[in-house]
Amino acid sequence: MTLQLTPDQVAFLQGPMSMNIGAMGRDGWPCVCRAHGCVVARDRRSLTVWLSAQRGKNILDALDAGSAVTLVVSRPATHATLQLKAGSATRVAVSAAHKLASARCVAAFGAELDALNYGTQMSALVNAALPADHLVGLRLTPEVVFDQTPGPQSGKVLAGTLRTRT
Repeated sequence: MTLQLTPDQVAFLQGPMSMNIGAMGRDGWPCVCRAHGCVVARDRRSLTVWLSAQRGKNILDALDAGSAVTLVVSRPATHATLQLKAGSATRVAVSAAHKLASARCVAAFGAELDALNYGTQMSALVNAALPADHLVGLRLTPEVVFDQTPGPQSGKVLAGTLRTRT
């Protein structure tokens, strides 16, 4: 049976978040790329994450080689953080609706940073750095969700079963 994200986890993922996606490169070294937002499937069993085709080239190469994938989602205002792990990710077409959703996610992230007084230009800088053009969509089905919020619960498995990869 596949993991189903809770309504609270879905609400968290759809908030004003900093998102990074990681994988293991062909050379054995980790690679990381900023994600441009995500959308959770209606059944809460998978999600689609968007990243820059150019900046995410190492991630895409690692996934083509069969790497597992990790998505780390953190709310800047509270440092609340979830880590989702999946055995793989599948490329999906990016629709006009995806581009709009990505732009909303990026704008919310920028607004969150503005509210934290990182400077008057932060929102504009975030929007410029994370444009909604040349996106790649990755669909992943989380196998495990961790609480990675700093503190005594950090690392706690919230859902799923840890499996060893062979």
